[in-house]
Amino acid sequence: MEIGFELAPADKQGEYQGFFGSGTSVARAVGPVLLGTVVIGGGFAGWLLLGAVFLVAGWAMGPAVRWAAATRPATR
Repeated sequence: MEIGFELAPADKQGEYQGFFGSGTSVARAVGPVLLGTVVIGGGFAGWLLLGAVFLVAGWAMGPAVRWAAATRPATR
């Protein structure tokens, strides 16, 4: 939440948080089917793929936040 509030323009924080909150609904709707297909259907390779997705997502967070902070319009 800190990232969403800090990077969002002051007049658009509600829009940013609303979009961010929609991720939970999407994850609850799509997650079980996707994970069931990948992990159960893929066996050990599915688990490795899931681990790789989490690893890449975690690694990409730092550069993504630094980029967003660097390209954020200056406030008055």
